[in-house]
Amino acid sequence: MPGNAAGVMLVTGGASGIGAACAHTFVRAGYRVMIADIQDDKGLQLATELGGDTSYVHLDVREEKDFQLAVDATVSRWGGLDCLINNAAIVGVIGPLVETSLAEWDHAYAVIQRSVFLGTKHAARVMQPRKTGAIVNIASAAGLIAGWSPHAYATAKAAVVHFTSSIALELIEDGIRVNCICPGNIETPIHTGVTDERWKSRMEKIREAQKDDQPMPRFGLPEEIADAAFWLASDQSSYVVGHALAVDGGMLAGRHWRKQPAHLREYHPALK
Repeated sequence: MPGNAAGVMLVTGGASGIGAACAHTFVRAGYRVMIADIQDDKGLQLATELGGDTSYVHLDVREEKDFQLAVDATVSRWGGLDCLINNAAIVGVIGPLVETSLAEWDHAYAVIQRSVFLGTKHAARVMQPRKTGAIVNIASAAGLIAGWSPHAYATAKAAVVHFTSSIALELIEDGIRVNCICPGNIETPIHTGVTDERWKSRMEKIREAQKDDQPMPRFGLPEEIADAAFWLASDQSSYVVGHALAVDGGMLAGRHWRKQPAHLREYHPALK
Protein backbone atom coordinates (compact mmCIF):
# COMPACT_ATOMS: atom_id res chain seq x y z
CA MET A 1 0.00 0.00 0.00
CA PRO A 2 1.45 3.39 -0.94
CA GLY A 3 2.65 5.78 1.73
CA ASN A 4 1.99 5.37 5.43
CA ALA A 5 -1.79 5.20 5.28
CA ALA A 6 -3.55 3.05 7.83
CA GLY A 7 -5.68 1.54 5.08
CA VAL A 8 -8.22 2.22 2.36
CA MET A 9 -11.93 2.59 3.10
CA LEU A 10 -14.98 2.95 0.87
CA VAL A 11 -18.21 4.26 2.42
CA THR A 12 -21.59 4.31 0.68
CA GLY A 13 -23.99 7.12 1.45
CA GLY A 14 -20.85 8.96 2.47
CA ALA A 15 -21.89 12.50 1.63
CA SER A 16 -23.94 13.11 4.78
CA GLY A 17 -25.06 11.71 8.12
CA ILE A 18 -23.37 8.58 9.42
CA GLY A 19 -21.44 8.10 6.19
CA ALA A 20 -19.88 11.55 6.38
CA ALA A 21 -19.01 11.00 10.04
CA CYS A 22 -17.29 7.74 9.06
CA ALA A 23 -15.28 9.58 6.42
CA HIS A 24 -14.10 12.14 8.98
CA THR A 25 -13.22 9.46 11.56
CA PHE A 26 -11.27 7.24 9.18
CA VAL A 27 -9.37 10.14 7.59
CA ARG A 28 -8.28 11.34 11.03
CA ALA A 29 -6.97 7.83 11.71
CA GLY A 30 -4.83 7.93 8.57
CA TYR A 31 -7.07 6.07 6.12
CA ARG A 32 -7.49 6.92 2.49
CA VAL A 33 -11.22 7.27 1.99
CA MET A 34 -13.46 6.95 -1.05
CA ILE A 35 -16.81 8.65 -0.49
CA ALA A 36 -19.60 7.15 -2.60
CA ASP A 37 -23.05 8.67 -2.97
CA ILE A 38 -25.64 10.04 -5.42
CA GLN A 39 -25.40 13.48 -3.80
CA ASP A 40 -22.57 14.59 -6.05
CA ASP A 41 -22.27 18.21 -4.88
CA LYS A 42 -22.19 17.26 -1.20
CA GLY A 43 -19.84 14.35 -1.80
CA LEU A 44 -17.35 16.39 -3.80
CA GLN A 45 -17.47 19.20 -1.24
CA LEU A 46 -16.77 16.80 1.62
CA ALA A 47 -13.90 15.16 -0.24
CA THR A 48 -12.39 18.60 -0.85
CA GLU A 49 -12.77 19.54 2.82
CA LEU A 50 -11.11 16.34 4.01
CA GLY A 51 -8.10 16.75 1.73
CA GLY A 52 -5.84 14.76 -0.54
CA ASP A 53 -6.39 11.37 1.06
CA THR A 54 -10.08 11.52 0.18
CA SER A 55 -11.88 11.16 -3.12
CA TYR A 56 -15.46 10.92 -4.36
CA VAL A 57 -17.25 8.59 -6.77
CA HIS A 58 -20.86 8.64 -7.90
CA LEU A 59 -22.68 5.50 -6.76
CA ASP A 60 -26.30 4.47 -7.13
CA VAL A 61 -26.34 1.58 -4.67
CA ARG A 62 -29.18 -0.14 -6.55
CA GLU A 63 -26.94 -0.70 -9.57
CA GLU A 64 -24.33 -3.44 -9.72
CA LYS A 65 -22.33 -1.69 -12.44
CA ASP A 66 -22.00 1.36 -10.20
CA PHE A 67 -20.64 -0.77 -7.36
CA GLN A 68 -18.17 -2.46 -9.67
CA LEU A 69 -16.93 0.91 -10.89
CA ALA A 70 -16.73 2.36 -7.37
CA VAL A 71 -14.69 -0.55 -6.02
CA ASP A 72 -12.45 -0.58 -9.08
CA ALA A 73 -11.89 3.18 -8.80
CA THR A 74 -10.89 2.78 -5.16
CA VAL A 75 -8.41 0.00 -5.93
CA SER A 76 -7.04 1.88 -8.94
CA ARG A 77 -6.41 5.02 -6.93
CA TRP A 78 -4.94 3.52 -3.75
CA GLY A 79 -3.92 -0.02 -4.59
CA GLY A 80 -6.44 -1.96 -2.52
CA LEU A 81 -9.51 -1.96 -0.31
CA ASP A 82 -9.26 -2.72 3.39
CA CYS A 83 -12.69 -1.70 4.62
CA LEU A 84 -16.16 -1.25 3.14
CA ILE A 85 -18.90 0.48 5.10
CA ASN A 86 -22.32 -0.28 3.61
CA ASN A 87 -24.17 2.73 4.96
CA ALA A 88 -26.52 4.04 2.25
CA ALA A 89 -30.21 3.83 3.12
CA ILE A 90 -33.58 5.55 2.89
CA VAL A 91 -36.64 5.55 5.12
CA GLY A 92 -38.65 4.11 2.26
CA VAL A 93 -42.38 3.74 1.91
CA ILE A 94 -44.49 4.74 4.91
CA GLY A 95 -48.04 3.61 5.55
CA PRO A 96 -50.36 0.63 5.93
CA LEU A 97 -49.55 -2.63 4.17
CA VAL A 98 -52.60 -2.58 1.89
CA GLU A 99 -51.67 0.89 0.65
CA THR A 100 -48.09 -0.08 -0.18
CA SER A 101 -47.30 -0.67 -3.85
CA LEU A 102 -44.91 -3.35 -5.05
CA ALA A 103 -42.74 -0.68 -6.67
CA GLU A 104 -42.41 1.24 -3.39
CA TRP A 105 -41.57 -1.94 -1.49
CA ASP A 106 -38.99 -3.06 -4.04
CA HIS A 107 -37.37 0.37 -4.10
CA ALA A 108 -36.89 0.36 -0.33
CA TYR A 109 -35.36 -3.11 -0.42
CA ALA A 110 -33.10 -2.20 -3.33
CA VAL A 111 -31.57 0.74 -1.49
CA ILE A 112 -31.47 -0.79 1.99
CA GLN A 113 -30.75 -4.50 1.50
CA ARG A 114 -29.77 -5.21 -2.11
CA SER A 115 -27.13 -2.51 -1.82
CA VAL A 116 -25.49 -4.40 1.05
CA PHE A 117 -25.42 -7.58 -1.04
CA LEU A 118 -23.87 -5.76 -4.01
CA GLY A 119 -21.34 -3.86 -1.93
CA THR A 120 -20.25 -6.97 -0.05
CA LYS A 121 -19.99 -8.97 -3.27
CA HIS A 122 -17.70 -6.48 -4.98
CA ALA A 123 -15.62 -5.74 -1.91
CA ALA A 124 -15.11 -9.47 -1.41
CA ARG A 125 -13.83 -10.01 -4.94
CA VAL A 126 -10.88 -7.68 -4.27
CA MET A 127 -10.39 -8.63 -0.61
CA GLN A 128 -10.39 -12.42 -1.07
CA PRO A 129 -7.12 -12.64 -3.03
CA ARG A 130 -5.40 -10.64 -0.26
CA LYS A 131 -6.98 -12.79 2.51
CA THR A 132 -7.86 -9.77 4.63
CA GLY A 133 -10.47 -7.06 5.00
CA ALA A 134 -13.37 -5.76 7.04
CA ILE A 135 -16.94 -5.09 5.98
CA VAL A 136 -19.23 -3.10 8.27
CA ASN A 137 -22.93 -2.97 7.43
CA ILE A 138 -25.06 -0.24 8.96
CA ALA A 139 -28.29 -1.99 9.94
CA SER A 140 -30.68 -0.64 12.60
CA ALA A 141 -32.20 -1.34 15.98
CA ALA A 142 -35.42 -1.46 13.94
CA GLY A 143 -34.04 -4.60 12.32
CA LEU A 144 -34.00 -6.34 15.70
CA ILE A 145 -37.28 -5.14 17.22
CA ALA A 146 -40.55 -4.22 15.54
CA GLY A 147 -42.69 -1.17 16.09
CA TRP A 148 -40.09 1.58 15.62
CA SER A 149 -40.19 2.18 11.87
CA PRO A 150 -42.10 1.53 8.63
CA HIS A 151 -42.56 -2.10 7.55
CA ALA A 152 -40.20 -2.02 4.56
CA TYR A 153 -37.42 -0.28 6.47
CA ALA A 154 -37.67 -2.59 9.48
CA THR A 155 -37.75 -5.83 7.51
CA ALA A 156 -35.04 -4.75 5.08
CA LYS A 157 -32.77 -3.84 7.99
CA ALA A 158 -33.57 -7.21 9.60
CA ALA A 159 -32.43 -8.80 6.35
CA VAL A 160 -29.18 -6.82 6.59
CA VAL A 161 -28.59 -8.22 10.08
CA HIS A 162 -29.11 -11.82 8.98
CA PHE A 163 -27.18 -11.30 5.74
CA THR A 164 -24.27 -10.10 7.85
CA SER A 165 -24.09 -13.25 9.97
CA SER A 166 -24.69 -15.56 7.00
CA ILE A 167 -22.03 -14.00 4.76
CA ALA A 168 -19.60 -13.67 7.67
CA LEU A 169 -19.45 -17.46 7.91
CA GLU A 170 -18.25 -17.70 4.32
CA LEU A 171 -15.90 -14.75 4.10
CA ILE A 172 -14.05 -15.37 7.36
CA GLU A 173 -12.46 -18.35 5.63
CA ASP A 174 -10.64 -15.76 3.52
CA GLY A 175 -9.75 -13.58 6.48
CA ILE A 176 -12.56 -11.06 5.84
CA ARG A 177 -14.54 -10.05 8.91
CA VAL A 178 -18.15 -9.00 8.34
CA ASN A 179 -20.14 -7.32 11.11
CA CYS A 180 -22.98 -4.84 11.40
CA ILE A 181 -24.07 -1.96 13.61
CA CYS A 182 -27.64 -1.46 14.77
CA PRO A 183 -28.04 2.23 15.57
CA GLY A 184 -30.97 3.56 17.54
CA ASN A 185 -32.21 7.14 17.17
CA ILE A 186 -29.41 9.11 15.53
CA GLU A 187 -29.39 12.79 14.59
CA THR A 188 -29.21 12.52 10.81
CA PRO A 189 -31.23 13.86 7.84
CA ILE A 190 -32.73 10.40 7.16
CA HIS A 191 -34.43 10.49 10.56
CA THR A 192 -36.38 13.58 9.52
CA GLY A 193 -37.49 12.44 6.08
CA VAL A 194 -35.69 15.28 4.24
CA THR A 195 -32.12 15.73 3.08
CA ASP A 196 -32.05 19.51 2.59
CA GLU A 197 -31.40 22.12 5.27
CA ARG A 198 -34.92 21.70 6.67
CA TRP A 199 -33.74 18.59 8.49
CA LYS A 200 -32.09 20.62 11.25
CA SER A 201 -35.28 22.41 12.29
CA ARG A 202 -37.27 19.18 12.00
CA MET A 203 -34.69 17.42 14.12
CA GLU A 204 -35.31 19.82 16.99
CA LYS A 205 -38.98 18.85 17.14
CA ILE A 206 -38.28 15.13 16.70
CA ARG A 207 -35.59 15.19 19.36
CA GLU A 208 -38.01 16.58 21.91
CA ALA A 209 -40.85 14.25 20.93
CA GLN A 210 -38.70 11.10 21.01
CA LYS A 211 -36.17 11.84 23.73
CA ASP A 212 -37.66 9.14 25.97
CA ASP A 213 -37.70 6.42 23.30
CA GLN A 214 -34.59 4.94 24.88
CA PRO A 215 -33.28 4.87 28.48
CA MET A 216 -30.50 7.32 27.64
CA PRO A 217 -32.43 10.60 27.32
CA ARG A 218 -30.88 11.87 24.10
CA PHE A 219 -30.38 10.96 20.48
CA GLY A 220 -27.10 9.46 19.36
CA LEU A 221 -24.63 11.35 17.19
CA PRO A 222 -23.34 10.17 13.79
CA GLU A 223 -19.83 10.33 15.23
CA GLU A 224 -20.75 7.71 17.83
CA ILE A 225 -21.75 5.28 15.07
CA ALA A 226 -18.58 6.16 13.17
CA ASP A 227 -16.51 5.29 16.25
CA ALA A 228 -18.21 1.90 16.42
CA ALA A 229 -17.58 1.33 12.71
CA PHE A 230 -13.92 2.21 13.16
CA TRP A 231 -13.62 -0.27 16.02
CA LEU A 232 -15.20 -3.04 13.94
CA ALA A 233 -12.83 -2.25 11.08
CA SER A 234 -9.75 -2.21 13.29
CA ASP A 235 -7.56 -4.94 14.75
CA GLN A 236 -9.04 -4.11 18.16
CA SER A 237 -12.07 -6.21 17.11
CA SER A 238 -10.02 -8.95 15.45
CA TYR A 239 -12.04 -11.74 17.11
CA VAL A 240 -15.45 -10.23 16.31
CA VAL A 241 -17.20 -11.92 13.39
CA GLY A 242 -20.84 -11.93 12.30
CA HIS A 243 -21.85 -9.68 15.16
CA ALA A 244 -24.73 -7.15 15.33
CA LEU A 245 -23.52 -4.35 17.59
CA ALA A 246 -26.33 -2.24 19.07
CA VAL A 247 -25.42 1.42 19.52
CA ASP A 248 -28.80 2.61 20.70
CA GLY A 249 -28.78 4.34 24.07
CA GLY A 250 -30.26 1.22 25.65
CA MET A 251 -33.31 0.98 23.35
CA LEU A 252 -32.97 -2.76 22.87
CA ALA A 253 -32.19 -3.43 26.51
CA GLY A 254 -35.78 -2.77 27.54
CA ARG A 255 -38.11 -0.09 28.82
CA HIS A 256 -37.04 2.66 31.18
CA TRP A 257 -36.57 1.60 34.80
CA ARG A 258 -39.01 4.27 35.96
CA LYS A 259 -41.67 2.85 33.63
CA GLN A 260 -41.42 -0.69 34.98
CA PRO A 261 -43.89 -2.01 37.54
CA ALA A 262 -43.24 -0.79 41.05
CA HIS A 263 -42.51 -4.27 42.40
CA LEU A 264 -39.51 -4.50 40.08
CA ARG A 265 -38.09 -1.22 41.38
CA GLU A 266 -38.32 -1.95 45.09
CA TYR A 267 -38.61 -4.92 47.40
CA HIS A 268 -41.96 -6.61 47.27
CA PRO A 269 -43.96 -5.88 50.49
CA ALA A 270 -44.36 -9.60 51.08
CA LEU A 271 -40.60 -9.96 51.37
CA LYS A 272 -40.20 -7.29 54.02
